[in-house]
Amino acid sequence: MSSLTHHRRVGLLGLVAAFAAIIVAVALASTSDAASKSSKVTLSEFKISASPKTASAGKVTFNVKNAGDMEHEMVVIKTSTAASKLKVGSNNRVSEKGSVGEVEDLAGGKSKKLTLNLKKGHYVLICNIPGHYKGGMRADFTVK
Repeated sequence: MSSLTHHRRVGLLGLVAAFAAIIVAVALASTSDAASKSSKVTLSEFKISASPKTASAGKVTFNVKNAGDMEHEMVVIKTSTAASKLKVGSNNRVSEKGSVGEVEDLAGGKSKKLTLNLKKGHYVLICNIPGHYKGGMRADFTVK
């Protein structure tokens, strides 16, 4: 084998190795990014649970499932107030001031995704159908 052919093979193998390293790095980065940028939210009578309860700032996807029989919703509100301390009005609902998005009218057994661009801070996830918040449908959520 000539010296020139040997150098071409070594160069080609180096190039292939470099591309493989880039592909692995991109795959690992997108996998870890996806893990910190989504939350599974389950609605039921009368509870909201989020897993995880934290996410990194930026685009966050809520995978919302209504595991209950009744219709529910999920409202995302940016507030410094704890989820259990929101003031309930005479209409049996809380103010949605600070709302950054919501999944409305989700029938029992149904699922929906909601992607929001969230800044660092404290948020609450609530069902604001009259009486549902008071019944316990609320959860704290933190964006870091």
